[in-house]
Amino acid sequence: MLNDADLERYARQVIMPDVGEDGQERLLAARMLVVGAGGLGSPVIFYLAAAGVGHITIMDDETVELTNLNRQILHITASIGTPKVARAAAAAAALNPGIEITPRRERLDVDNVDELLSSHDLVIDCSDNVATRYLLGDAAWRTGTPLVFGGAVRSEGQLSLFHTGTPDSPCFRCVFPDMPDAQQAPGCSEAGILGPVTGVIGALQALEAVNWVLGTGGKQTGRLLLFDARGGGFMEISTSRRNDCNTCGGQSV
Repeated sequence: MLNDADLERYARQVIMPDVGEDGQERLLAARMLVVGAGGLGSPVIFYLAAAGVGHITIMDDETVELTNLNRQILHITASIGTPKVARAAAAAAALNPGIEITPRRERLDVDNVDELLSSHDLVIDCSDNVATRYLLGDAAWRTGTPLVFGGAVRSEGQLSLFHTGTPDSPCFRCVFPDMPDAQQAPGCSEAGILGPVTGVIGALQALEAVNWVLGTGGKQTGRLLLFDARGGGFMEISTSRRNDCNTCGGQSV
């Protein structure tokens, strides 16, 4: 049951037919895991907190660096050298003290990934390395956890939703079967990144996560959205299950 403070804080959402008080209560009951508190994680965490997602776990093992600040808007100059999760949690709590935020300063690995995904309703991939993305993709399939994937480099971005429970939904490896090397998929430190690109993709990731909880999402399953900041346009590619996939093998769900 929403209290008076909730009704005032979330008033602009609650009045929407797609949300209402029931939808806001679902958001407050939702548990989301955000992997990465950097360029993508910054807008994701801010918007989830603002929307009233009741339980947000933030996972990142890095500290804030000066080179992060062109895009990682959760962090400030004074927080250089401090853990990203600590700064991210403090910023989100300052925005919305009525939600529960759990910072975990550790790296996702094979020993903790299944437990973490199983204890959350949805996971948002805001990581910045290929190994973590594939680890998350495989675990999301095993655990049946919806995965909101986002990526950004230079002036380009990508977005998709993977969910075992959606009929004919591809898994992450169906769409990205081979793990690329550093030359094929350079990181921001090698290739560069425009900060607003991470803002666009991160905002879309947060929107997809909120829509999923409200029951108005899922439309991005089986689709890969591509963003080109130079031209300011979007392109969508249809994706499908692969019978030769190393993760799901085209299995029915």
